Amino acid sequence: MHGFCSTAGVNARQDAAPLYWHSTGEVSIPPELEGFDLRPGKPEGAGVAICFVPLGAEHPVSTAVAVRQILGPDEYLIGVADAAFGAPRADDILQAGFDDVLLLGRLDDMTLCLARARTVLARRRRMRRDLAQVKVERDYLQACIDSLPTPIFFKNGEGTYVGCNKAFEGFIGLPTEKVIGSSVYDVAPEDLARRYQQADDALLARGGEQVYECEVRYADGSLHHVAFHKAAIVSEDGRLRGIAGAMLDITDRKSLEVRLIDAAARDPLTNAYNRRKFFEIATEAIELARREGRPVSVAVIDLDRFKSINDQFGHAEGDRVLCATAALLEGCAGDGITIARAGGEEFYALFPGFTLMQAAEIADSMRRQVSDAGFLPDVDEPAGTLSIGVAELDPLRGTLWDALKEADEALYRAKRSGRNRICIALRQSGYASEA
Repeated sequence: MHGFCSTAGVNARQDAAPLYWHSTGEVSIPPELEGFDLRPGKPEGAGVAICFVPLGAEHPVSTAVAVRQILGPDEYLIGVADAAFGAPRADDILQAGFDDVLLLGRLDDMTLCLARARTVLARRRRMRRDLAQVKVERDYLQACIDSLPTPIFFKNGEGTYVGCNKAFEGFIGLPTEKVIGSSVYDVAPEDLARRYQQADDALLARGGEQVYECEVRYADGSLHHVAFHKAAIVSEDGRLRGIAGAMLDITDRKSLEVRLIDAAARDPLTNAYNRRKFFEIATEAIELARREGRPVSVAVIDLDRFKSINDQFGHAEGDRVLCATAALLEGCAGDGITIARAGGEEFYALFPGFTLMQAAEIADSMRRQVSDAGFLPDVDEPAGTLSIGVAELDPLRGTLWDALKEADEALYRAKRSGRNRICIALRQSGYASEA
């Protein structure tokens, strides 16, 4: 129980806040308080005045509750009662929401009563200023992150969203007021929500930062490659308070990576796979054939009299013939067959799962179609046609180099036999056969 009040020499004009007398029942200002310049009525503004309120003897607590509802939470309210009111009932008034109680029969501590009021009001004013400043700073921060195209979000330690920006609204398809207070299970499909929650739980368990990439679907249905950058929010005492996260859209970067990877695997002139990519694909295919006991065949393909094409028609025409040949070879190749430019006018073909004769049949179809295309009709001798050597690789005993060497030897048999033909390598009998 506070001590109550005062010296009559204290004047309201000396107080930091004006003094008001607020009576819901039109009770007059008691004679004991007439020297304090109390203003009748309701204070103008919130939290700027000290308000004395007469408390009826019949229902003082209900009076206190009603007045607090009228004047709001910020005014400093002092309940005024007769000295016979008593300390126990004064405690009830304080519990009902009043800040202090003044007993008219005990005015000795009025100075302390007003001092307490001024101190509390000054503290409240500082708090309002601080809160106003915090609001300005928060609004400024929100405006800043709302201006960023990157979705940003904040969660507390329980996994509940406590903030986000406009870009995150666009990603999730919900306004901020719907996001805040929700969990990831409230705003995302269950399968994605489970994945996001597992990542969050791992971050909260160990602290620090977390970066990972995944494909996500935006609210508009579009798919994006996203890099999640998350960090655990740590309080001054070291407790993990939650998570701050940003979603960097790397869709364009991923697309560029795919194009660069593909370009690194392609011959820049013909756009067929290059030699390095051929060996990479062939190595994997041979390993699979070794495990599954399947055959693998290869072919070495050469454009006939290519030098004479360049000499007679120029390098630009030679390049055109190379590109047309590569396109036709890839068009003839079925699923799983790889065509690559080995260098110059030479190409490789890989036939995983095909026997020697099956591969030779496909290769000969390629030869016929190039011949029928007639890329260079106005020549006196066969040029721009194909000579092809085909060999089968034993994945359990042979190597890719062995097979390519045998195919290359068969190719030169085709060249020596008149070009525009195919020869197959038969390891078992040790010779090449014309087809």
